[in-house]
Amino acid sequence: MSLAGYQAAYELGVSALAAHLDGQETASLLHVGLGTGAELLPYHRFSVPGWRFTGVEPSAPMLAVARKRLEEEGLLSRTQLHEGELRTLPQGERFDGAQLMGVLHHVEGEEARLELLREVARRLKPGAPLVLGCRIGQDPELTKVEFRRLRAYGVATEKLEARSQAMAKMQPIASDAALFAMFERTGFVAPKTLFVSLQYKVFLAHRAP
Repeated sequence: MSLAGYQAAYELGVSALAAHLDGQETASLLHVGLGTGAELLPYHRFSVPGWRFTGVEPSAPMLAVARKRLEEEGLLSRTQLHEGELRTLPQGERFDGAQLMGVLHHVEGEEARLELLREVARRLKPGAPLVLGCRIGQDPELTKVEFRRLRAYGVATEKLEARSQAMAKMQPIASDAALFAMFERTGFVAPKTLFVSLQYKVFLAHRAP
């Protein structure tokens, strides 16, 4: 059991990229912090066979899970997996779009966050879309709502404690305005909100032309 609506968050992110690429028979998409590969699964429904994916993930165990899931879903043949941080990905042709889901609030310090966004921008074609999902703000009341829902679904106490400890280590972006200022400083324009679930939000922006 995860955040309420997490599947919709992935589907809306994919839908936003697919809408931008509508009519393109070939496209290359970058997925930074791929994790266990969940964000790629909706592409079965929303993409065409000529689209290709590059998944970047520093955690070898997570990448192993992603590889297995993508193979089971028939997406592995269309996906290049890279173990490491984005800056270690070999340079190539620029991507037609990118996703950065659930990553930014784990990056410590504004300068490191800005550099990650700049690196994503350097990898994208002018005007290409970026879908970014992260935690915005720290509201104790909303955190209580989130955990109350998890308890209602029977999540074990030890798992709730582990989640609480993990959340304590996160560094959410202070506000929408703070994130939008980061977009502006790193070459992204016209941000729009795609999805909100309590303190987790997904945005669409574009690399400046």
